[in-house]
Amino acid sequence: MSLDSAVPLPERPGAPEGDVRGPVEPGRGPVALQELETLVAVVDEMPALIHQLGDAQVESLTQVLLRLHGRSAQVAAVVTADAVDRGTVASSIAANTTQWVCRHAEASGVPIEPVEAKTIAVVAEACRERKNAVIAAAVARGSCTVSTARAALINADKVAPVIPTADRGEVLAWFLQLDPALGARGVQALTRKILATYATEALSAQDAKLEHVETLTWGKTATGMTRLVAELAPANAAILKAAITAGSAPRPATADTADTGGSGPTGSHNEHGTGEAGEPRGKGTSTSTSTSTSETVRDDRTPGKRRADALMELIAAGAKVAAGEVAPVGSAATILLTMELSALTDGLGGATTPGGDVLDAGAARRAACDADLIPAVLGGPSQPMDVGRRERLVTKGLRAAVVIRDGGCTFPGCDRPPGFCEVHHVRPWWAGGETSLTNSAILCCRHHQEVHRHGFMAHVRPDGVTWDLTPGRMPGHAHAAA
Repeated sequence: MSLDSAVPLPERPGAPEGDVRGPVEPGRGPVALQELETLVAVVDEMPALIHQLGDAQVESLTQVLLRLHGRSAQVAAVVTADAVDRGTVASSIAANTTQWVCRHAEASGVPIEPVEAKTIAVVAEACRERKNAVIAAAVARGSCTVSTARAALINADKVAPVIPTADRGEVLAWFLQLDPALGARGVQALTRKILATYATEALSAQDAKLEHVETLTWGKTATGMTRLVAELAPANAAILKAAITAGSAPRPATADTADTGGSGPTGSHNEHGTGEAGEPRGKGTSTSTSTSTSETVRDDRTPGKRRADALMELIAAGAKVAAGEVAPVGSAATILLTMELSALTDGLGGATTPGGDVLDAGAARRAACDADLIPAVLGGPSQPMDVGRRERLVTKGLRAAVVIRDGGCTFPGCDRPPGFCEVHHVRPWWAGGETSLTNSAILCCRHHQEVHRHGFMAHVRPDGVTWDLTPGRMPGHAHAAA
């Protein structure tokens, strides 16, 4: 999901009418509380009953539990705010609202993380103030998570001085109208985007201070491992994440199996290519008429292990260059930045990475000196990026354009970043589809396979991709499946 889909800033929604907390009066409240206590007992019983459920029921159970998880935190914030107003918190033995939440969590038998208790308490305290009525209403009706609410409250104080013509309620409304999938990260990114646009010097100065206090430490864990802890400024963090992500995608190996029983993997991990049908080249193809086949063996490394391996590869390569064993080749890194030309030439505004990181213009200029920047023209027709049917495989420039537009896997509900994705021909190349921006969509390996397996089609718009999950819509799908 790309942050750019949330900009320009949305219209301010209508202000909530009246206080979100109604007056205390007898009614359904006690009955609802008793029903909730019964529900908790049922939830505690569920782990022993899961084996009695079918696949569809397990999915329904998961949805119900996740709804309860998120909604409970929202309602807890509303209840805590009410407890503060009543004086319940002040009359307790808790030192503050956060401790009051923690004590009740411990009493429930399911303690929560201190940071979660702090978030509930902060949001509850803020919702009591009339200036935060927009947030209070969103939390009460369940349209905003407590984490997003806390991020919006914090960042509103940063944005308000920059845009004097917008009141606090309007700024909070901007944050709440972001795609919920972006969460607190989206709020932080939009804040940096606003600062980069309206307070470039302030953002640059802020990031310069962060660069001066960057740290990298390490220490031994109880298991004998060494834990690295780094705190990096946005620009340096973007470079590191881009480099590690590029090298941490799964790398299936090739294993040769013979008719006599086969042998183990014979090759090292290599990134596999894909054809227009999204199937790995070499998978299931015969290497001999009757004696052996070549099959793809999945990469069983965990995501954390793949990132660690990618970091070590970068360090090893850099160490060889520093020792003079090999000559440096190419640029320091390949960074994909979306920005206006004026931001680069005049230093006004900022740049956005596919992962949503917002860099100030100064950081983008520094990257232009040492990194391999991929230029892209945005906002116009896609023809300049098209290569028609002269090319079957996606060019570097075209992939950059698709990544800028899509931001990651476009399949509904997927959050895989561009480094783990492939460019998919919406209308297959072999069925007459062009290798062009308007016929391309980013998909992770898993969903690329699912799209071809089920024959899903998509509608490509200038600002994104919408999928039709009706099986068999892809041209020639029946032939491809056969």
